[in-house]
Amino acid sequence: MNLFEKLVGKIDKIVLTFTVVVLFASLYFVYTLKESYSQKETLQSLDNALFLTRNLLEEEQQHALSLSLLLAQDKTFLEAFYSNKRKKAFEIIEQKIKSLQKLQGYNFEVQVHDKNLHTYLRSWDYSIKNVPLASFRKGLVFVKKHKKPLVSIEVGKRLNIKAISPILKNGSFEGSIEVIENFEHLRKALAEHGYALFILLNKKYLNIATRVQDNPLIFNKFVLVNKSYDRHSFESLKKSNLHNLESSGYFTQDKYAFTYFSIKNFQNQNLGYFVIVFENSAPLMLKTHDEITTEEANSSGVVIQ
Repeated sequence: MNLFEKLVGKIDKIVLTFTVVVLFASLYFVYTLKESYSQKETLQSLDNALFLTRNLLEEEQQHALSLSLLLAQDKTFLEAFYSNKRKKAFEIIEQKIKSLQKLQGYNFEVQVHDKNLHTYLRSWDYSIKNVPLASFRKGLVFVKKHKKPLVSIEVGKRLNIKAISPILKNGSFEGSIEVIENFEHLRKALAEHGYALFILLNKKYLNIATRVQDNPLIFNKFVLVNKSYDRHSFESLKKSNLHNLESSGYFTQDKYAFTYFSIKNFQNQNLGYFVIVFENSAPLMLKTHDEITTEEANSSGVVIQ
């Protein structure tokens, strides 16, 4: 082999080595670019899910408040209430609920309170009355004190949206009427967009929220409020680290991406979390719990001025 052939051989080796390096570098660049794009796409989907849920929750609260104000100003109900015709008041409320549910497709319950914040009647059980509520229903106390409607998420025997409107007569507080909505309508609306919803209540409230005491516990810290939920993503949620959640954020587990935000009552107390989940087409390990948005748009109470 002459010198020229040796030189050509070395050049071929250099070219081959360079080609292999460039090829692997290109493949790595394409992979990194695709990974980056997938992550941005997932984060955008998480942002969208968070934004949608907050908007839908706001709509649910405003809907409950509108119903509460409507019933609190109903002349036939007020006539029965002021006359202490409890049976008639119950029948009027029962008929109003049926009509509104048929018209609007919302399921809700109504509770009426007297001026001492005792139960006057409940739409789901006529036999219950004179139950003192002031000690654990701070929203009722607020409405009586300020004589203004209030809508918020509150812990009672369950965790619900509660819209309370005062019943006033010549400016005097005579009682209040409360519309109670659960989160089933919200869950179904999110499901139509491909999202599953989990509502987590801090277990320290179980002494009040007696209706969910037998629901599944997660990390021995939260109780699952909603009875209808996606079983597969729930198994992934149970494996996730939920010990140090921020006010809002995201995480992934298995093939699912999760976003969440805190549930706060009108006193700005953290009750638990709304967790929204969807199946991630390109599984990523988003290990942070950083806040997705800088704006704090939580679900605290709304007071009508």
